[in-house]
Amino acid sequence: MARVLIGIVGYYQFIRGYALGPELMARLQAGPWSDTVSIKEMNWGPIAIVQDFQASAEKYDRVVLVGAVDRGLLPGTVSCRRWAGGVLDNLAVQARVFEAVTGVISIDNLLIIGAHFNVWPEELFTVEVQFSESILSDLVLAEIEVDRLAGQMAVIGERPLTADNSKIVQRIVELSRRAALDSIDALQELPPLTAEQLTPVAIVSHYKFMDGYRPHRQANSLEQAK
Repeated sequence: MARVLIGIVGYYQFIRGYALGPELMARLQAGPWSDTVSIKEMNWGPIAIVQDFQASAEKYDRVVLVGAVDRGLLPGTVSCRRWAGGVLDNLAVQARVFEAVTGVISIDNLLIIGAHFNVWPEELFTVEVQFSESILSDLVLAEIEVDRLAGQMAVIGERPLTADNSKIVQRIVELSRRAALDSIDALQELPPLTAEQLTPVAIVSHYKFMDGYRPHRQANSLEQAK
């Protein structure tokens, strides 16, 4: 039977009110699944995940990546897509590698870096929940604010899921099951996700030395000034 991996990218086991937190993991693990389906936390950088795939003797016929992204949809929207690939130039790939090694956990960077190093099987799907980049920080800050106004001390991350987030979790579970278990023919109707549709990497400053610049000339000038 086909081996399937469900990977939760950006899973936070200590934030109970977050849709990618322990409640999602508990519902996914509750199954029922066959012995051919594995569920893994992928709460670390894309480079390490790709290296883990390269080093592992376990080979999968299908991978389902679950994570939070910003595709410009309504907040809380959960969608399932099939990875259609695409070609990025070397500089674009390098930009994602650069962002990955800074510690950014990103399903989009993982898709591109994994494709570059050929770790993905032909059947690759994503289950995406629409959240802005700041959603986790917003949740934590809101929790701190509530505790402060109430004059109470509490462990951050222990607030239960809201009703809305509970619905989001259930939708993630449903689409994850579909992506993991349905036949490839039944999944062909899913919208494709290409490299060109991914969220761009964060803008950072770039520095370039001036052509013809000679550091020692400045030193010589300083010596002459003496």
